[in-house]
Amino acid sequence: MKVKEKKVDIVTILQILSVIALLAFMEYSVTSGKISKVFLASPSGIFKDLIKTVKEGILFEHLGITLKEVLLGYVIGGAVGVTVGLLWTLFKPLEKYMNVFCSAIMAVPKTAILPLLILWFGIGFKSKVFLIFLSSVFQILYNTVTGTKQCPNEYLKVARVFELNKIETVFKVLVPAALPSMFNGFRMAAATAMTTVVFAEMQSAKAGLGFLLAESQQLLNTPRIFLVIVIVTVISVLLVKLVALTEYTFTHRWIKK
Repeated sequence: MKVKEKKVDIVTILQILSVIALLAFMEYSVTSGKISKVFLASPSGIFKDLIKTVKEGILFEHLGITLKEVLLGYVIGGAVGVTVGLLWTLFKPLEKYMNVFCSAIMAVPKTAILPLLILWFGIGFKSKVFLIFLSSVFQILYNTVTGTKQCPNEYLKVARVFELNKIETVFKVLVPAALPSMFNGFRMAAATAMTTVVFAEMQSAKAGLGFLLAESQQLLNTPRIFLVIVIVTVISVLLVKLVALTEYTFTHRWIKK
């Protein structure tokens, strides 16, 4: 039995080499003094600051607060977005009535209403959760509605043949057909959730990664600035990957059925 040889992915190798080259350039430029430590951080300096913040308990304290804000706002936004999207599918007049208001609220820059949220909920946990909710709910809502509207007519004809009522048609036909579009909304919301909350925390917060980033900027602690940026980027990628894994689990189940 012949063992198939795996082909070397040239693009992946080039990507890895590019990252290594960038890290090497940063390390050499800073340690040699060609670029000031104020403007750029070396990878070794970032790693040392990571160890320091972990030992002092600073990192996990701020990271935990940010993750709680993101996850709670994201989950509430997802639940409301999917629920309202399905209600619009069931009751067309409701969509006609609410659509203009939702579109108006969605068009308002979320950062512009941050001062209002602070007045309403304070500078702490609640204002950040509500901001993440606002940045997530409409993406999920409109992707849910779009997905149900793109359901193939053949599926609806089969539903009529089996004499399914409106609710059964929505949950047994429209929802499975809309899953790719729905998860696209979840991915878009997940991709922007961390950056949104970090920006909000930079403007007004007593804790969180954004607060840590703003504090590091004031102290000219460049390694910590880079550390927070790397952490935010990694978590954002992981959230998107988690949504993709969830999507595969659900869609694979429907395909198997």
